[in-house]
Amino acid sequence: MKMIIAIMQKEDEIDTVEELNKAHFFVTKLATTGGFLKSKNTTIMIGVEDEQVEQAIEIIKQNAGRRQGLQYNTAGLESNGMMPMSNMITPIQAEMGGCTTFVLDVEQFQKF
Repeated sequence: MKMIIAIMQKEDEIDTVEELNKAHFFVTKLATTGGFLKSKNTTIMIGVEDEQVEQAIEIIKQNAGRRQGLQYNTAGLESNGMMPMSNMITPIQAEMGGCTTFVLDVEQFQKF
């Protein structure tokens, strides 16, 4: 038996957990915070049989993996009252999302 621990952006949690549940994986969710950017994350833990690891990882990758999307960037200039900041917002193509996963051996499993 294995324990999959996956740390993902909070925005990816709902779709990921929904797809895992559809595939009959039961998930424990924890609200976590990233260290460097202090961003809100969700950490999920899934207990699976050895032969189910790849299927679960693939579902996580499809729903919480890195992807391209639009990010809105400001020019970095402060508004002086004559030119509102909203005029300087520019959409740029950026890599978004991403997930870190760990697969651990489970020495013992008990359910009470």
